[in-house]
Amino acid sequence: MMTSPPSPLRSLLFNVGLGFAAALLLMLAVIGLGVTQMAYLNDELENVVSVNNVKTQLASHMRDTLRDRAMLMHDIVVTIDPWEKDAMFLRFQEYGERYAKDRAQLLAMLSTPEEKRLMSELDAITLSNQPVMFDVVEAALEDNNYGALTLLQKEAIPLQNRLVEALDNMTNLQRRNNENALRKTFTAYQATRNLMLVLGVSATALAVLVALLVVRRMLTQTRQLEAERKKYRTLFETNSDAVVILDEQGFTDCNPATLTLFGMDSVAGFLETPISRLGVRLQSNGMTSADHADQAIAQARRQGHAVMEWLGRRQDGTVFTAEIALHAMELDGRQVIQAIMRDVSERRAAEAAKEAAREAAVQMARAKSEFVANVSHEIRTPMHGILGMSGLLLKTPLDGRQREYAATLKSSAESLLTIINDILDFSKIEAGKLSIESVAFSPATLLEGVVALFQARALEKNLHLVLAHADPVPAALLGDPVRIRQILLNLVDNAIKFTHQGAVELAARFEPADGVVECRFSVRDSGIGMSRDVQDRLFQAFSQADSSTTRRYGGTGLGLAVSSQLATLMGGQLTVESAPGQGSRFTLSLRLPVTDLPLADLPAQAAVQLRGRILMVEDHPVNQKVLSHQLGEMGLQYVVAASGAEALDRLSKEAFDLVLMDWQMPVMDGLEATERIRRLASDARNIPIIALTANANAGFRDACLAAGANDYLSKPYTDAALAALLMQWLPESAPAADARPLFDQAELLARYPGNPQLVKELEAVFVSTTEASLATLKAAIALRQDDVCRKEAHALKGAAASVMATPVQESAARIEAHLQAGDFAAATAERDALDARFRAYADSSR
Repeated sequence: MMTSPPSPLRSLLFNVGLGFAAALLLMLAVIGLGVTQMAYLNDELENVVSVNNVKTQLASHMRDTLRDRAMLMHDIVVTIDPWEKDAMFLRFQEYGERYAKDRAQLLAMLSTPEEKRLMSELDAITLSNQPVMFDVVEAALEDNNYGALTLLQKEAIPLQNRLVEALDNMTNLQRRNNENALRKTFTAYQATRNLMLVLGVSATALAVLVALLVVRRMLTQTRQLEAERKKYRTLFETNSDAVVILDEQGFTDCNPATLTLFGMDSVAGFLETPISRLGVRLQSNGMTSADHADQAIAQARRQGHAVMEWLGRRQDGTVFTAEIALHAMELDGRQVIQAIMRDVSERRAAEAAKEAAREAAVQMARAKSEFVANVSHEIRTPMHGILGMSGLLLKTPLDGRQREYAATLKSSAESLLTIINDILDFSKIEAGKLSIESVAFSPATLLEGVVALFQARALEKNLHLVLAHADPVPAALLGDPVRIRQILLNLVDNAIKFTHQGAVELAARFEPADGVVECRFSVRDSGIGMSRDVQDRLFQAFSQADSSTTRRYGGTGLGLAVSSQLATLMGGQLTVESAPGQGSRFTLSLRLPVTDLPLADLPAQAAVQLRGRILMVEDHPVNQKVLSHQLGEMGLQYVVAASGAEALDRLSKEAFDLVLMDWQMPVMDGLEATERIRRLASDARNIPIIALTANANAGFRDACLAAGANDYLSKPYTDAALAALLMQWLPESAPAADARPLFDQAELLARYPGNPQLVKELEAVFVSTTEASLATLKAAIALRQDDVCRKEAHALKGAAASVMATPVQESAARIEAHLQAGDFAAATAERDALDARFRAYADSSR
């Protein structure tokens, strides 16, 4: 139950009484202090006088001892009787001991600096006098009375007098100390008497002063309280937010803003309105207005504050949304609740509009990503057609210029497809539609495949591309090998692109940790490097080092952005370390689980295998490396001749199927060498000669053909262009066949024992259906019908497995993997190789 506050008069009397009590206590404290001080002075005086008297007695006794010893020393000097001298010497020593004893006692009692200074002087004189005294006594004891008397008069007596004078000074000092103590005590007594005489007047004056101060303080506090009340009232009345005061009985006050908020005319009318009529019947939380308000008010009384949302109703029936902050406070000695209300209807409407705009922007961004993805897909279909047709065109008989045009077309289409794939991946990532697979794969196979793909390109730039990984490499990891390979291909491609000399290294580290492997794939180059500013924006979409980089090296700047986001989607990260002119190191960090699941096939590069022996006539070491690698990858045998003369010598001694002739060579160039080969007397003069030249104008082509070359290939050339040309001119240009039989007859007969006829029928059915399946595959791949291709390849794989046609089954599986990776070019090559092998089997079976 709340008590009424004390009246101002009672409060004032209380404060005045408190002030007088304080004054009385102060007076009693002063009296107690005076009495205590007098007692202390009395004790101090008594102590000083008694101590000084003792010190004075000791000093006087020391002075008397010195005088007695001086007289005794004189007697020793003038006495002739040696026995009497000995007795006097003993007394002389006793005087010295008595003096030393008195001095030690006096020294322990000295306390003032002046006393200690006099004692130091006394000790100094004693120190000087002591040896003189002993010299006098020793001379007298040795009967040298004249010498002793002389020393006594000249030195001993003056020093003795100085000692006596110093002791007199010590005695006088003690006398002065006594006098000072007496004067001090007398002064203190007078001060205490005067204090007691004026104590009454001082106490009265103090009480009056305290009363005045208390009254003045009370008046000041009253004025401040009134000013605070006025200030609060002003803020209360002028606040733009509605402010309401309420207690346990209901509303007690409100400001004008409250009347405006609820559309009322008077404060009295508002105070009489129940809370339930100030809001809608049911609030947004489902509670009634009364219950909702009571809950918030109880929380404010319990915790000191509370916040609530209120659906208010004005007098005209309109509804608005308000935020109400409730604060518990004391006002005029009463516990009340202050409620501050603010209409937030417009703000909520603005927030809703902002949210709608944000959702519209998200929808627009999603629609944009879907549009880009759809357009990219639509572009990919004709682009795959261009790639497929150009690849097929390169396999037909073409002259040098036609082959150059077709190869350029295919290269440009591949570059464009790479850009389209980057855009498509970027759009998928933005739209959140790119999914990450989790399959078993061999990291060693993946790394070796990446390096093998770029080895020829690195050799073309005279770069050393190496693979470095620490043993042991995990046999199988669980992850998305296609996306990991995509990132590494992009990194190695960039490293070769931006490196003009030196080396590019693909390194890998595998550190097991709790069932997973910490994988670190890094690509390091010795290229142009980049600054910190460039590194900061390197993984942003459509960003390259600067505009000159784009002009010089090409690219959209999407590759690294896509790679970085792919790394993030796989739970890892892509980082870079670089400095201008010092190369770069990109590191892909992933955590991949180990697994014992069967390995998934990675898309392999289409490899053309040919038969034949080639004479390579090339003087440049880099070109020798590149061409040797390309021929070796095709399974061809080759011999290198560094000049035209060496080529003629080789042809005269060895048999070759074809000559690759560089046209620009020192001493004997390709033109002269070709002309001389055509004039040879042996069959070597008819050997096919392919001119390799960087000069592709029409006149030069005619010169090559006029010199006797069968065809020509302009540098730089692709593996596909070289393979197509070799297949056209080599005597045995068909791809090397698998030595295994098409069917495993023994296994098939074991599966159907005693029924060889059924085995033959199965083989015949398989041959007929496979011809149709390969034809369907060819047409579907040409049209880039992805679903049809996959379905047909999968069906062919199953059919081959059922009749133990293992080579067909494996080839169909590779076609399916290529299609799954979107590599139609590789799928085409694999289908053509399977078709050639199957036709060879069918022809041999007829």
